[in-house]
Amino acid sequence: MAASTLFFSGNLRTDATVLDCGPSCTLGAANTDFDYAQSAAVVDSFVVGSTSTMSAITYSYGGGTSLTGAVVAAGGLEPYLSLFDASGNFLASTFFGTQCPAGANTYAGNCDDESLDGGTLAAGTYYIALTAFQNMSLAENYGLGNLSDGFTGLGDLQLDEDLHYGFDVILTPNSTPPPPVPEPNYLFLMAFALGAPFLVTKMKLHAGMHS
Repeated sequence: MAASTLFFSGNLRTDATVLDCGPSCTLGAANTDFDYAQSAAVVDSFVVGSTSTMSAITYSYGGGTSLTGAVVAAGGLEPYLSLFDASGNFLASTFFGTQCPAGANTYAGNCDDESLDGGTLAAGTYYIALTAFQNMSLAENYGLGNLSDGFTGLGDLQLDEDLHYGFDVILTPNSTPPPPVPEPNYLFLMAFALGAPFLVTKMKLHAGMHS
């Protein structure tokens, strides 16, 4: 079955859904882009319709063209992706992903886009978080907790970067064919051949109950 691609793009400053920047601190209009890169996160959800392998690839830093055809400009933030299940449990991130995957573009002499291998996902809802590099979730950092616990606040933004981002989530349904189903006549013959004495007994009992 063919893969499906979901494209996410925007700006970390305007799209942030996590604005916590420490005790009694919430990011707002007075904060700089560097503050947003340090602590903010954009969390999006997506639905897996049937068991599928999942991967993601970013275009935030070097720019590029999404598998959907959307074009992302170069010069955005160095991205970090984190994957969570419907309960917010941490599943995977680009910490162990591939930096500068095949096809990634170089910007300012560096290749800092990432790919994420999310493994095989069962049908259901999942969350993917986009942050600046090193701003990982506390659930990943500590190895316990979940998405609602927030992020480390260790993100960074270089002088030649801004906060725009873009990435694809690619879902490929499991292509393993189901086991063949025998023809109805074959099933009937097998049942009759193997279970005829049992069927006769059941018929006698049934007749006795209604006599």
